[in-house]
Amino acid sequence: MTATTDLIGLTLAFYGSMPPPRPPRPERDGPTWAAALLIGGVCLATVMPMITIWTFHRPLEAAKTRCLHAGGRIVYGALDGSEFRCDPPPKR
Repeated sequence: MTATTDLIGLTLAFYGSMPPPRPPRPERDGPTWAAALLIGGVCLATVMPMITIWTFHRPLEAAKTRCLHAGGRIVYGALDGSEFRCDPPPKR
């Protein structure tokens, strides 16, 4: 029963009025490619540093997580040139 009603609906859809024809697309004259290249370059120049920072940040997060799970303490060592170091857990 449903296949028959679907077929009738599909058949009736072809009897509807046709949509109006599309107007022709305007010709693209001028240096639009230069504008697209400039905008793409600006987007790339703003996104690439963020991706670079993210790639350096992820391994540090994994090391910090391992240090905390081992019971260590994260000490930020700006004077010795490293971003942080993991002090082992205190001896009891």
